[in-house]
Amino acid sequence: MRGYVLYFLPVFIRACFALYGGDDSVTRLNSENFDNFVSQPGVTVIKFYASWCGHCEGFAPKFRKAAGILQAYFLTILITISLDTGVYVCQQGLVRFGVVDNEAHSDVGNRLNVEAYPTILVFRSDKSPDNPTKYTGPRTTDELIIFLMEQVREFVVARANKEGVQLDLPSRQANAGTGGATCGGSQSHTDARDNHYQNSEAVITLTDQNFDSLVLQSDDDWLVAFIAPWCGHCKNLAPEWKRAAEKLKGKVKVGTIDATVHTTLAGRYEIRGFPTIKYFKSGHIEEYNGMRSSESIVEFGLQKAELNRPPPKVNEITSNEVLHEACDDKQLCIIGFLPQLLDCQSKCRNDYLDVMQEAAKKHRGKDWGWLWSAARTHIELEEALQIGGFGYPTMVAINMRKQKFAVMHGPFAADGVRDFLYDLSQGRGSVSLNSMLALPEIQSSSPWDGKDAPMVHEEEIDLSELGIRSEL
Repeated sequence: MRGYVLYFLPVFIRACFALYGGDDSVTRLNSENFDNFVSQPGVTVIKFYASWCGHCEGFAPKFRKAAGILQAYFLTILITISLDTGVYVCQQGLVRFGVVDNEAHSDVGNRLNVEAYPTILVFRSDKSPDNPTKYTGPRTTDELIIFLMEQVREFVVARANKEGVQLDLPSRQANAGTGGATCGGSQSHTDARDNHYQNSEAVITLTDQNFDSLVLQSDDDWLVAFIAPWCGHCKNLAPEWKRAAEKLKGKVKVGTIDATVHTTLAGRYEIRGFPTIKYFKSGHIEEYNGMRSSESIVEFGLQKAELNRPPPKVNEITSNEVLHEACDDKQLCIIGFLPQLLDCQSKCRNDYLDVMQEAAKKHRGKDWGWLWSAARTHIELEEALQIGGFGYPTMVAINMRKQKFAVMHGPFAADGVRDFLYDLSQGRGSVSLNSMLALPEIQSSSPWDGKDAPMVHEEEIDLSELGIRSEL
């Protein structure tokens, strides 16, 4: 029987490679197979995307390339053969890659708080699947691979320690995030106490005394670097940190803490390596694991600020002031023209407003204004935007800087609005641009009170008054 198994072993191996090689390096996932996929031993990388997302489309080939490289590097084929039944099972090795279309399978993304695209989450079988690590570094093949190699290193060390084997594998943290030992994984110290983070107005010095009031008790987004003056990696970070702080000014506050002096904070947040960078916002704390370049730090900070920014309100047009405030100095202003209440009562109207509010939430990082008006309330505006013949509801996007506007011709539903705004932002030919010189002056109107329109009851006519005899 042993000879039988050895004879057919190459066939089994080829079958396993056929499953995971070539175009199968990235697995498409849905709500049915997701949990099983991320629970397999090792490291699992998942990209959440949306079909309309331009950044997702640009990152896709780089993600596939990283998958091909790492799966070839770490490919371990585990073959289990039952000598009684002849059944074999083959599993891929240490690293797996998957993608989730979060529009089609939003239930998966919702429970993991996926709010932006693309979002890359890393699951490890030695950690809870409910708390994956988010990749926030540059969207390039090499940087993603560097980050994942560190995840693999940590997983292997943890697995070995669990089996009683003490490993001291060198860390890549000098290139990819927070320190792992003392200073980027190095035990070497010097006595230098010079502060390379001084002389920058954009970088705020934090201490045990002012940290809670400035950071924890504020509504601001904060990026905080825990440093040690003797740490060479901290010195290398200093100029990048200052540049990032200048670029993030007014959006994200940037601070530093000398963790060798302010040991209360270092102990509270379990700082074991330098530099360690953490993001703070309204009680939420997240460790930064990206590259230590100003570009990567700024990208991370802006992404966080965008996610935490409240979505803009969709305001009703009631005056010239409301109209001009939303349109004059914005990149775009989006106006929805909704049916009159007699044709679409309060629930109907609120459903349309929900569609607009959801779109505003998805595009909250953009400098857009959002407005709505009931049909025929501001006729002069509708005539200027040439929407008289398309019916209601409809939507118009206006760019006053370029004196152009576009009218949506698709359905006033989530998909229709999404496609219209995406095609518009990508400059696709499916959206026709029209010229306009200026916004017209409009008459002020009373805001909607949120109620249904009163029903119009037709007056009954007494037929006898017309000399007509009514019969039962």
